[in-house]
Amino acid sequence: MDLVTQHLVQPDDLNYHNNLFGGKMLSWIDEGMAMFVMTKIQYTNIVTISMDNVVFRSPARAGDIIQIYGKVLKLGKSSITSKTLAITNNPETRKLSEVIESEITYVCLGENGKPYPHFRKFTLPT
Repeated sequence: MDLVTQHLVQPDDLNYHNNLFGGKMLSWIDEGMAMFVMTKIQYTNIVTISMDNVVFRSPARAGDIIQIYGKVLKLGKSSITSKTLAITNNPETRKLSEVIESEITYVCLGENGKPYPHFRKFTLPT
């Protein structure tokens, strides 16, 4: 898997129990993976249609570095499915913990806002 993006967990990112807000984590994953996919497919008009099997396995806390990894799993006519893995990296203890592993599917849209069959003649670069 490729390193997609990293984020430092700040105090403003925490909930009442001093854990990273789940919605913040999902936002980071969706944004990072969308940019990763756009770069891979050389097309930017994409939307998220699903985030599957999202299970929070461990919390992240202030000072942790969130590292988000990804890879492309499959292409449809207008869709692309990627796998993502987010881990916490505590720079003080060097402890790594898996936070989320999931699959995200994006759809390419045409100018009319409808699915566009971008992958009919497209091959992923190696």
